[in-house]
Amino acid sequence: MKKPQSVDDIKDAAMAALLDVVNNRQSPAAARAGAARTMLEAIGAIGRNQDLAKLDERRPLAEMSPGEVNQEIARLASKLPRPKIKKLDLG
Repeated sequence: MKKPQSVDDIKDAAMAALLDVVNNRQSPAAARAGAARTMLEAIGAIGRNQDLAKLDERRPLAEMSPGEVNQEIARLASKLPRPKIKKLDLG
């Protein structure tokens, strides 16, 4: 790997290192989970860097009906990336 030269190079190298940990089945589960969480935070999908500007703020939550709150939750949930879940064979 070449020596990082710019901020973008450093970001790319950091994300590549995190991705290596996530994809390495020999990594401890806690390390894989931590790396995955860090990646999600970095792209703004979760955490303090989450893009809150995408929220629909036409009306305050307190003024919405339960149905409107459910619709807003569904709208926001539909924008999240879907995790790839493998079915476990427990039998």
